[in-house]
Amino acid sequence: MPSSQGFLLALNRVSSFLDRLLGAMLIVLFFLLVVVVTVQVGSRYLTDTPTTATDEMARFALIWLGLLGAAYASGRMRHLSIDLLPEALAWPARRWLLCFLQLLVLFFAGYIMVYGGGSLVVTTLSTAQTTPVLGWYMGWIYLALPLSGTFIAFHACLQMLRLAGSRDMPTPKEGDTSW
Repeated sequence: MPSSQGFLLALNRVSSFLDRLLGAMLIVLFFLLVVVVTVQVGSRYLTDTPTTATDEMARFALIWLGLLGAAYASGRMRHLSIDLLPEALAWPARRWLLCFLQLLVLFFAGYIMVYGGGSLVVTTLSTAQTTPVLGWYMGWIYLALPLSGTFIAFHACLQMLRLAGSRDMPTPKEGDTSW
């Protein structure tokens, strides 16, 4: 058991690092979104000719912000969920249900987001599809999908390992994000 505890501790450190990395990326994206929208609104009201480039940049920043924000929320166990059934179950049954739900999350994140999104990235990069105004490759925009899916899949696996290693129902402490 000590080696499995060390492995879980190492994964928790990796998770903490990824949370900090995602948090920093989200702050930068949000700042960029605020700046771009401010420039767009300013150009619309000051010059009567809104810039089309800022509209496109804002759209792509919002896509990245939403997908990476979902990965961040998933890693901190702050995503939207209905917990009526898990709360009604005793701990052993609850643990099995939560593991099953994490398996569903893992399937969705792995198959739909990572595999499907990765295929979309490869296809659009190979066809050199670009955005209408900025001329950016669409594959780089779509990269948010497999990237966030990878983060979500990692956190789902980590949560299943945490659940498998717990014998009793955890009692979360204030600020604890592991459950």
